[in-house]
Amino acid sequence: MAQSNQNEAIPMSNMTEETIGGGNDMTEAIMNAVKPAVVKLDEQVKNTRKSQLHLMEQMESLSQFLKKISDEQPMPYDLEKYVRKMDDSRRRINDTALRLQSVHDKMSILQRHIARESFKKKQTIKELGGM
Repeated sequence: MAQSNQNEAIPMSNMTEETIGGGNDMTEAIMNAVKPAVVKLDEQVKNTRKSQLHLMEQMESLSQFLKKISDEQPMPYDLEKYVRKMDDSRRRINDTALRLQSVHDKMSILQRHIARESFKKKQTIKELGGM
């Protein structure tokens, strides 16, 4: 009348991924597949934002320099046209930076939700394994 070890409850302190049965494998596989792309994208977003800030600083400096030249010396051509073009470019860069920040924020939120769901699934599996 001895029962097999399969029906015996395993104490929570002795539980490991192997004893639980790896029910969270799909979630972990998805996270492992997506994580390198997310990390790479995150790094590229940071580098792009840094580059855009540097570009905006350089454009501001050049714009001020052109305005100064235009004010101090009469030129045979109109520098104001170029200053306006630079201002327009600066606005477009700023708009792009804002959109990029928005996408980055949404990506971070999505990453947190995935991690949270993964944690919940692990906890559920551990709780079910302890019964």
